[in-house]
Amino acid sequence: MITRNSAKCTHCDAEIESTHRHDFVVHYCAVNPAQRRKWVDVKLVDVPGETTWNFAVDGGHDYLKRCGEGWIETSICTSDEM
Repeated sequence: MITRNSAKCTHCDAEIESTHRHDFVVHYCAVNPAQRRKWVDVKLVDVPGETTWNFAVDGGHDYLKRCGEGWIETSICTSDEM
């Protein structure tokens, strides 16, 4: 059972939490912003001067889902064995 669905940024220590199903919460880090990227031919290249979100948390108490990088898992899960 998931009692807390959260993750913490490895750069600024901000923590985000998804509280209900399909609650897709994103983190935009001010300390280490993620560079926006785009495809040019067959290469993925940085877009100068544009930043985007670093990571996201989703699922609330129903499932754990992460996107992006630069995060530490801080969720709390318990066993249903009783």
